[in-house]
Amino acid sequence: MVGDSSVCYKWPSKRRRKRLAIVLPASVLRVEQTLLLKTLKSGIIGRAATVYRVDEIGLFLDPDSSKEDLNLIKTILEYQVTPPHLKRKVFPIRRELRYSSLLPPLKIPSHIVPSAPKEGAVLDGFVESCSGGICKVYLGSLGYGTMPKSQAGGAGKIITVKILGVHGEGLKIVRSSWGRTYTGYKVKAFNTLVQASKHYARRGYTVIGTDKNGTCPPESWRILKDSACKNHTAIFFGGPYRGLLEYASPSQFHYILNTIPHQGTESVRTEEAVIATLQALSVICGM
Repeated sequence: MVGDSSVCYKWPSKRRRKRLAIVLPASVLRVEQTLLLKTLKSGIIGRAATVYRVDEIGLFLDPDSSKEDLNLIKTILEYQVTPPHLKRKVFPIRRELRYSSLLPPLKIPSHIVPSAPKEGAVLDGFVESCSGGICKVYLGSLGYGTMPKSQAGGAGKIITVKILGVHGEGLKIVRSSWGRTYTGYKVKAFNTLVQASKHYARRGYTVIGTDKNGTCPPESWRILKDSACKNHTAIFFGGPYRGLLEYASPSQFHYILNTIPHQGTESVRTEEAVIATLQALSVICGM
């Protein structure tokens, strides 16, 4: 028997009613020995975050990581979420992105460009230059559009535009928005876990830590349903060498939860914990 797919599948997807952030230690890549493997692991994290409509990926320095680790994963994740038709404009050739072609595609609405100019189409563009109050906006295979600088906001930015029609050799466009359509995550870096937890707490988020010594189901599921499903939520994860509670105080979180009860392996990798936790949250919250 086939159910009503409209209940749980609709494209394009909307953003969550309440914002969701996942917060990871920069050491998540330290266990991988090569740039290729680090790139692939970053891609898994970015892809999982997008599948479950995460609004923000926070990254923090933990005892097992360095600033170089933080910058690397931040760069790769930002590259992955940037619309493909704008990547070369936004990112110069860099060693850190040597294997970026192996990142799994996200295929979110902002990554899909019409094959031909279509009136009313919404897409992201890159403000390439501004002169005399007019800005030139790069739109990938569609060419360029122009708009007043007062709308574009200055060169060097990615903006969302709507095509009004063809105007001379370019396209007539205006500033627009994706509205509530989900178009990927933002990336934010923190110097410490304490800084990260305080950042989200001050903004009214429920701050949740995940650890094997946390509260188990069914109590942990009740907490997710009563709190995380109803509020903006930031979920923190440990790294490959230490669990979260091995270097963080429980007082930095509203709750500490075990989201993978009776794990079959001695340890759970960060990317595995991310996927399992986001799946549990989606099922429990029904969104």
